[in-house]
Amino acid sequence: MTQNAILFIPDISGFTEFVHHTDISHSRHIISELLELLIDNNTMKLELVEVEGDALFLYKLEEEVNIEGIKAQIQHMYLAFHTHLKRYEFERICHCGACSSAYNLSLKFVVHYGEIEFIKVKDSVKPYGSQVIQVHRLLKNEVPLTEYAIYTENLIPVSESPSGIRLTAAYDFGAINFVYEPLKHLKKQLPVVNPIPETVPKHKIFDKTESIKIPAIELYEVISNFDYRLLWTKGIDKLDYERNKVNRAGQKHRCLINKNQVVEQVTVKKTVKRNQLVYGESTTNVPFTKQINIYYVLEESDTGYTNLNIEIFADFKPFGILLKPLMKKNFQKIISENIKELILLIDYGFKIEQQTT
Repeated sequence: MTQNAILFIPDISGFTEFVHHTDISHSRHIISELLELLIDNNTMKLELVEVEGDALFLYKLEEEVNIEGIKAQIQHMYLAFHTHLKRYEFERICHCGACSSAYNLSLKFVVHYGEIEFIKVKDSVKPYGSQVIQVHRLLKNEVPLTEYAIYTENLIPVSESPSGIRLTAAYDFGAINFVYEPLKHLKKQLPVVNPIPETVPKHKIFDKTESIKIPAIELYEVISNFDYRLLWTKGIDKLDYERNKVNRAGQKHRCLINKNQVVEQVTVKKTVKRNQLVYGESTTNVPFTKQINIYYVLEESDTGYTNLNIEIFADFKPFGILLKPLMKKNFQKIISENIKELILLIDYGFKIEQQTT
């Protein structure tokens, strides 16, 4: 039995073909997060058929088309997408190709209307038929823009779309007429997203530099990616964090230490020199302190080594400053053990790609 349906595809593009394994892993996480964002902003209650690479295929059974409702849905998704990218640019801590170019990602939409059938494969029921083929073919087109919405003639008769630009495309099933509308002007409606303020505590209680034979971007990934944390840190029994996201400023994680002490930390950053990378974590769970921040500042040398500078800053509660010498001694022991483990991990030939499958 055939039924009329809106066929709706939002498609993300803009990532180049990255070679480095870190880029590939992070681009996968970023796209996954953005696709989830689009699903969460599905105000029309469209049914999700499938995640197709960097795109979503959705549909909704409708006997009558509300084109203004469809345009409102597109605008809602588009603004949520670019608001997230603006916020991500302030929050990101990684400088790999994927993370540093994420703000260039673009979003386009292809919307079609027509009769569909359904095919059942075991417990899965999906739209099926020529209209489904047509909407997917339209992802390849000659629209000279990166961000736009395509509406086929089934959805909007060309004569009724004075704001759209008409095109006719030839495919293996024949020619299809559609109009497209640019979306870039919608960015004027994006809300203001403020940078995350830097709050470095007042007292420096630790400062040590080690030289490690590994490129800076790879060492940065080992330090900032929680997937690797238990490989080189001592005393942590368990680490809870969001596994489907690239670590960024403001992201929280929890450490279980000595089987009974829970320490909550948040990722932070601070200003460093242009040729340096910085990763930081902050906690308010240490007794007698208001806040403790630890920063890993990386700078690659000409010899293939990376100079890793570890700094710890603290703000103390009343009389907590009296414990500063003891705290320095404890951090000296803990950090020295962790850095020793980190160097051993690298020297034994640890490869990031082994952990990103």
